[in-house]
Amino acid sequence: MNDKPTYKELEQKVARLSQKVNEQQAIENQYRNLVDSTSDSLYLVDADGRYLFINHNHARRLKIPQNDVAGLSYKDIHPPEQNAKFERKIQGVYQTGQSDFDEHHSLRDGRYFLRTFSPVRDSTHPEHIIAVAVVSKDITSRRKAEEALRKSEEKYRQLIECSSEAIFIISGGKISFANSRTEKMLGYPLAELQAMPFLDLVIDEDRDMIDERQQAVLQENDPSLNSRFRMVRRDESTIWVAANSVLMHWDNTRVTLNFMRDITRQKKAEAKLLQAQKMESIGTLAGGIAHDFNNLLMGIQGHASLALLNLQPNDPNYEHIRAIETLVLSGAGLTKQLLGFARGGKHEIKNVALNDLIRQTSRTMGRTKKEIKIHHHFEDSLWMTEIDPAQIEQALVNLFINAWQAMPAGGELHLETKNMIVDENRFKDFGGKGGRYVRISVTDTGVGMDEKTRERIFDPFFTTREMGRGTGLGLASVYGVIKNHNGFINVYSEKGQGSTFNIYLPASAYQVPNRQHPEEVSAPERSAGGETILVVDDEAMILDVAGEMLKTLNYRVIAVPNGKAAIDLYRREQERVDLVILDMVMPGINGSEVFDAIRQINPDARVLLSSGYSLNGQADKIMERGCSGFIQKPFSRSELAGKLREILERPQAASLSLP
Repeated sequence: MNDKPTYKELEQKVARLSQKVNEQQAIENQYRNLVDSTSDSLYLVDADGRYLFINHNHARRLKIPQNDVAGLSYKDIHPPEQNAKFERKIQGVYQTGQSDFDEHHSLRDGRYFLRTFSPVRDSTHPEHIIAVAVVSKDITSRRKAEEALRKSEEKYRQLIECSSEAIFIISGGKISFANSRTEKMLGYPLAELQAMPFLDLVIDEDRDMIDERQQAVLQENDPSLNSRFRMVRRDESTIWVAANSVLMHWDNTRVTLNFMRDITRQKKAEAKLLQAQKMESIGTLAGGIAHDFNNLLMGIQGHASLALLNLQPNDPNYEHIRAIETLVLSGAGLTKQLLGFARGGKHEIKNVALNDLIRQTSRTMGRTKKEIKIHHHFEDSLWMTEIDPAQIEQALVNLFINAWQAMPAGGELHLETKNMIVDENRFKDFGGKGGRYVRISVTDTGVGMDEKTRERIFDPFFTTREMGRGTGLGLASVYGVIKNHNGFINVYSEKGQGSTFNIYLPASAYQVPNRQHPEEVSAPERSAGGETILVVDDEAMILDVAGEMLKTLNYRVIAVPNGKAAIDLYRREQERVDLVILDMVMPGINGSEVFDAIRQINPDARVLLSSGYSLNGQADKIMERGCSGFIQKPFSRSELAGKLREILERPQAASLSLP
């Protein structure tokens, strides 16, 4: 029997094998077409990185023919630094049998790829890895979008982080996001802020208001709100803030976006400005009261002086009337403090060495308050200052008394002087200007003051002493006197730590001759020579009492109630008027205008200026224009007599010079 296949059988077998080959070729072509049609790069490499296969897209990227990869390896085409990384990935797959991936930046074209490395196993021996399949997906567009997003986020983060305002989100009543300025302003790290309700940071008095406003924003009753309130920092200090809150959605939740800035310094400046305005207003009122009160005291003083003329010392009423004069002096001292607070002017200006004035004033304090130990720390070459010594001395006395009262069990008082160059911005909150100053520091070791007391110490009639033990004018008058000298004052104090009052007075730019203080003029009752005195005052009481006092001094008196009448009379009677006593403050034509009119009529006219105010700015200008003298109400009969003789006996030409 013949087992050999027939030719026909062989032909059929070859046909079947050819069909299978064709089918396999078709399948292979389909897979190749599929691999070549993908936009990704796909290639096979062996353990040495030699290419076994590359698809069309990868061949195009490498710019080599797809069928010419035999013998080529990854390192033949790519830079060494990229080859080293590629080899590590291939060896890792061969060693572990696990897939791997990386993001690859091609140095050939600058594009970014996501590469996946997968093991290719022997179909008959799966434990053997015969190649590594690499799929490289172009992610350049995604990376550029991510980079643009990253830069955008970084830009806005920098804007938020570099902001001078605190920016934060309140979600569920707590801060869920905050910039670094928020942490710095409140003193808490973000982790702690996120753990506490925001309202816990708000001072008790403002908490309900802020809660109500936050809810109004969240409920869209008001899409944006501005608020000013106080917050408590981590160190328990209180700050003022101005905040703007707006509604936004954050993680699908209604929240408020808040912008907040620290306005503590601004609020303090506003408080000081308000204080200065208040002091100015009260000062104007106090000055007016002092002026009117001095006029009343003038009437009392004048009638008391006249009454004493007709009484002998043994008369039962003599001591009573002397007591009235003493009380008038006390009242005048009180009005002087009021006028000092009201910045009612300076009696005189002298170029003064403050060290001597302070030493002399404190010596008196040391003799009477022996429980206080006084220390002097004086700058040797202290600059001169142009001041009214009497007013500055009174201001120092008030500060010494204030220090003594703050040390009921005794203590130490440190007095220091120092030359200072003050920067324009350093003390602008206190009304100070830049330039050369002399600083006087008065430091006690007393009970000190809390913040609320410090804020009110210069208010008139404010006192921490019990009822009836103080007027509250001492420090107020200190404030007025220093302001009146174009200086300023500030205070440092803590409860239980004592207090330091720093007074800054402008240093003299040049030496000026001393002007004699009115009180330094001796006032003996010298005989009148029958001269005629024109008295000008709008107060009938002053006209009456001054006229009576002048008559008892043997002067002839002409009294007129207003400026117009005075000018008209002087124009007619100038030959027989020897001196004019002129009130400063009058309705209609005031004392300044009357003085100018009289001097225009007669340049040599003798004029004694009289006022219930101190020698303030306007009156001082009249003195500089050649007024013969100044006398402040209330004045006694002997003071008036001395002042009149001093002016009338002065050579006529002298009346044209400064007194």
